[in-house]
Amino acid sequence: MQEVLNLIGYDIGGTKIGIGIGNSNGEIYAKARIENKDTKPETVLPQMVTTTLDLLNKANLAIKDIKAFGISSPSPADIPNGIMIAPPNNPYWRDVHIKEFLQNALGIEGFFENDANCGMLAEGFFGAGRGSRDAVYLTMSTGIGGGIVANGRLVHGKGFLAGEIGHAVLDPGGPKCNCGLTGCYEAFCGGRALAQRMQRELADWPDHPIIRFAGGKLEDIDLVALEKAVRINDEYAVKLWDEMCLRNAQAFGILLNTLNPEKIILGTLAWAAGDLFMEPVRRYLPRFAWKECIEACELVPSALKREIGSYAGLAGALNALYERGRYQLPW
Repeated sequence: MQEVLNLIGYDIGGTKIGIGIGNSNGEIYAKARIENKDTKPETVLPQMVTTTLDLLNKANLAIKDIKAFGISSPSPADIPNGIMIAPPNNPYWRDVHIKEFLQNALGIEGFFENDANCGMLAEGFFGAGRGSRDAVYLTMSTGIGGGIVANGRLVHGKGFLAGEIGHAVLDPGGPKCNCGLTGCYEAFCGGRALAQRMQRELADWPDHPIIRFAGGKLEDIDLVALEKAVRINDEYAVKLWDEMCLRNAQAFGILLNTLNPEKIILGTLAWAAGDLFMEPVRRYLPRFAWKECIEACELVPSALKREIGSYAGLAGALNALYERGRYQLPW
């Protein structure tokens, strides 16, 4: 039987950093979160080390018991060298050599990976994609990121940019995307883009249900407020939701006909809204993908849901060991 590996995982977010101690079976021994809103790396990086050592103590482990650590990082980043280049939600983090810092501080091997890829790996090792050799994971939250596994291997692409389905152009006459392109999938369906659209369109409609569900504040409109308005059958909300589901189906169709995966695993929106989202998307899919590709693929919500961040860094480390022939998949 293969040795169970103990690992450390770091999940770098715009407002929080998750740190977890766990193993290759998906057991989490101890975890913690560090505030990361408007921080500076020279303050936070040493805090990551001290928190890690505290968690090891709680888990009754020493650093010598840990095989490796993994970092799940937002883009843009230098994946091979473990450098956070310019995370959009962390304005003071520029060209941060985070992997090197942690390797030197902890004295163990470390690995670095894009956060959407780590989401795919987490679902692949521990969640809805377990056992799947051809799968796609989509983040489906503020933005839309993607991770792809093909024939059992994570797809990086030449410049480590593979999986950016959120920036596939669905309509060149569509809305401007924050990435600079026009008509991106994310510009139609990303949480931030939809919130910005609703804020523009409802600015002169202060008593609209969506605004009421956002606590009466136009600036607080989000997908949760939209979903609640759809559930009371508000005409504007239903129309926007339907359009959003259609565009999601269009993007899924691209993935289905291009990659022919056995699973597409969907993040936050899918498991939070459930059938309100999944049913119309499945209904629209035949307009955008071949019947054979649809029948070969399971379209499923994330199994790890809110806890995916606890597994992301662990999965990144485990995959790096697998790719180097130092860990064998149990399936």
